[in-house]
Amino acid sequence: MSEDFEVVVEAFEDELTERVQRRREVLPRHDRVREQFGEVDPAALRVLGPTLLGRKRDENPPFVATVFDPRDNRSIQVTGLLDGDDLDVEPSAFRPNPTSDELGAAFEILSDDRGFADLRDREDVIVYQPMPPLADVERDDGTTVRRIALGILDPRAERPHRYAAVDLSEGAVEWDPELFQLLEGDCEERLPVGVNSMPDAGGRDWVRVRVLRGGVELWNLVVVRPRASEPSHFGKGSGVELKYVTYRGRLVLWQAHVPILNVLYDDGVTYRDWQNQETPFIANGYDPVGPGWRVCTSPPATILESGTDAGNFQGVALWYEDGELRIVSEVQAGWYRYMSDWRLRDDGTIAPRFGFAGTRNARTCMPHQHHVYWRLDFDIDGAGNDVIEERGLLFPSVPLWWKLLRETRRTRSFFARRWRVRDARTGHGYTINPGPADGTADAYGVADLWFLRYRYSELDDGVSVVGGSQADTRCRLDQYLTAESIDSTDVVVWYAGHFRHDEAHPSVHHGHIVGPELRPINW
Repeated sequence: MSEDFEVVVEAFEDELTERVQRRREVLPRHDRVREQFGEVDPAALRVLGPTLLGRKRDENPPFVATVFDPRDNRSIQVTGLLDGDDLDVEPSAFRPNPTSDELGAAFEILSDDRGFADLRDREDVIVYQPMPPLADVERDDGTTVRRIALGILDPRAERPHRYAAVDLSEGAVEWDPELFQLLEGDCEERLPVGVNSMPDAGGRDWVRVRVLRGGVELWNLVVVRPRASEPSHFGKGSGVELKYVTYRGRLVLWQAHVPILNVLYDDGVTYRDWQNQETPFIANGYDPVGPGWRVCTSPPATILESGTDAGNFQGVALWYEDGELRIVSEVQAGWYRYMSDWRLRDDGTIAPRFGFAGTRNARTCMPHQHHVYWRLDFDIDGAGNDVIEERGLLFPSVPLWWKLLRETRRTRSFFARRWRVRDARTGHGYTINPGPADGTADAYGVADLWFLRYRYSELDDGVSVVGGSQADTRCRLDQYLTAESIDSTDVVVWYAGHFRHDEAHPSVHHGHIVGPELRPINW
């Protein structure tokens, strides 16, 4: 780091986060919740969330959470006020992904299975988490059995990949359930072998990060680890999340994250991926506030830079070089690996970045299209007075920039390539400049940008499934286009990047990283 530059990482203590944690702890013991699950030990229930749904700075915001009973494979959705005692409870079809404890228990059962006996002691056999992560089955009486999915890579076998569905309650294993296709890939040697996540060492979910140059504060923001990122009640998260971002003392963003991430294969298989499962990458440095937060003394390297799935660190790494602070983590969803990355420059530029990679599996060899959707909750100089403007081609008598008055969506094109958000009173703002590799939406990707009025209930698009049809996993932001005014109000911009991933023909790639640049104007 340069001598006059300082990155400060501090513990973030906030009364609201403490209240959320208390609500999470007491929720399984609430009478309304116990009515749903009977005599189940509250300690056996799993709570996802709460996700807060209140207006900004609401003193007692509403929340939504999921409570799950893994033994009965049943969920309920709980809503109420954060500090209230009255709760609304309704059944939910959502089934959360396996925990690290469940994955460990499934591996132990698999290890004792006769079908795994010849593989148990071989060091070249890899057991990994596939997609989808669950292989539940329905009983004759309509109840369902929770089964943890595992993939097995045997490089000596005629078919290197097999799959197992593990019933933890019965200690039973079904090999190659119909849910999984036994594919053969022709690119696997170019992909790294998957490495399991490290045990969670605990540590803080949120920290405050300050960037100073010559004693002058440039950036001040709160950073949230992927494991705690919102929305949390569907167990998907949103990668590295930024909150309360200020540049040179002025508020820029209330919240910035990636709540929607999906993929469509050429054969029609689709997934809606999660981004709260942290996975190892290489980061050398020191941990100023305990586990999970590292200020690096050399550039961090995710799977995209190192080419390996192994690493010595799990969490969020920070690195400053040449006038830019990088805030980065690596997350996994089955055999996928994703780089969740933010770049904050001295000149006020914000560069969201998202990278795509995968570990050795036949499915990842098949051509597919990734779609990533950033949610950028702009609050330039505070909430409530922002305008959105669009720039097109320069024609006589046509203004260079024109204002968007009502909620709408856009596809990047020759005629519409740049946008900006400004405070209507001060004129301070940020331009949104698409990245060269960000692509253009196809029918599955839907659109490239959405310009919406802020609504606290619109943190994501409400999709809870992991797999399904294209209609099941496709982005559903269009439901929020209700013709509301976005003129001089609190606005949210959704920005999508699209990446064609074809490991068999790497020359068609335009890089594995997408993302726009947000540049300050009139600052």
